[in-house]
Amino acid sequence: MKFPTIDERTPFYFRQTGKPLGKWELDHRLSIIRPAIEEAMEYGNVYRIDSTCLEITDESQARMQNVGMLWIICSFATIFMLLGTVFFASAPFREAAEVMARKGNWAGVILGATVGIMGTGFFGLLTFDPMRRNMFTLKRRPIRLNRKTRRIYAIRTKEPGGIWEVPWSEDEFFCVGHRRMGGLSRAYDMYDIRHYQLDGDGNVVRAFVLGQFTLTLEAAYAQWEYYRRYMQDGPSKLPEPYRFWAPRETFWEGYKICRGGKFSGAFWALSDFIFFPFALLDAFARWLVLATCSDPVWPPEIEAACKPTPYDPYARPYADDYIGVPSGPDAKPSREDLKRMWEQEPRRRREGALIRAEAEALLHQDSIGA
Repeated sequence: MKFPTIDERTPFYFRQTGKPLGKWELDHRLSIIRPAIEEAMEYGNVYRIDSTCLEITDESQARMQNVGMLWIICSFATIFMLLGTVFFASAPFREAAEVMARKGNWAGVILGATVGIMGTGFFGLLTFDPMRRNMFTLKRRPIRLNRKTRRIYAIRTKEPGGIWEVPWSEDEFFCVGHRRMGGLSRAYDMYDIRHYQLDGDGNVVRAFVLGQFTLTLEAAYAQWEYYRRYMQDGPSKLPEPYRFWAPRETFWEGYKICRGGKFSGAFWALSDFIFFPFALLDAFARWLVLATCSDPVWPPEIEAACKPTPYDPYARPYADDYIGVPSGPDAKPSREDLKRMWEQEPRRRREGALIRAEAEALLHQDSIGA
């Protein structure tokens, strides 16, 4: 069995390594010069944005709880199948051979032990692979788009060579990726933004995904256009990020991420009550994965190159921005969100962050001066 490399949390394109790109990728190649679509949209992938650097999440960050849940379920299934194997395999030691033969138990022992061994191996592999790629690695795999150095930096693993550097160039191969997902009732399409590193023969060496999966091709183009316009034109004309991710996530911030996909609509209060145990279980699974991992560490030279300019009016999150929930006029922060914002505001101010009102005043002065 061929396993994906540990830099891939979502193993859907590792089978392309060493092979040429398909017709879809070639037909949907993206240009850093030509707009892909009129609208630019951000879907909640951002850690921070300023005039120097845009830092976004790895595509799997919002779904870490799924990995944890898979690991928990498969671990219990592996243990159950292993105990079943031991139970059947130990039957000849619990009863005499004559008794086994008289009762006709040998067929059941052989069948039960065989099924147990196969089940243990199957669920063991399902337990091992997500653990290998997600647990005891990195809490997050951030990607930085740097306008000044014209580079994309991506942390993939904590091993030497785990930080990839990609020039922002028309010669690099960016494209919209596509894959068919199997649902309970029918299959559906998902799209993403990929970068492929190719060798001299046009075969895939490695790849990674920018941003998150989308359900429509237009949404993928809009997401790419947000990144493209940032690198080409800067942050001045981009829409506000939908939300900002916390670099260090608490258990309850993880719970809110898990809760967000379950409760919506007019009956949110009833849904909150009904699905609370499931969201809490998801949050525990997410915490379990993240608790085994360490924080990513950028090399000093990349940190220096991506350091924001103090009092940059385009630097977000602002000192009075909320983390983990949508900000701006339509924000609906909880009491905990407000408390965290008040606690973090003094530190953000010392680091050179402006509050929203100060930033808007500076931008207004610049527009008048222009």
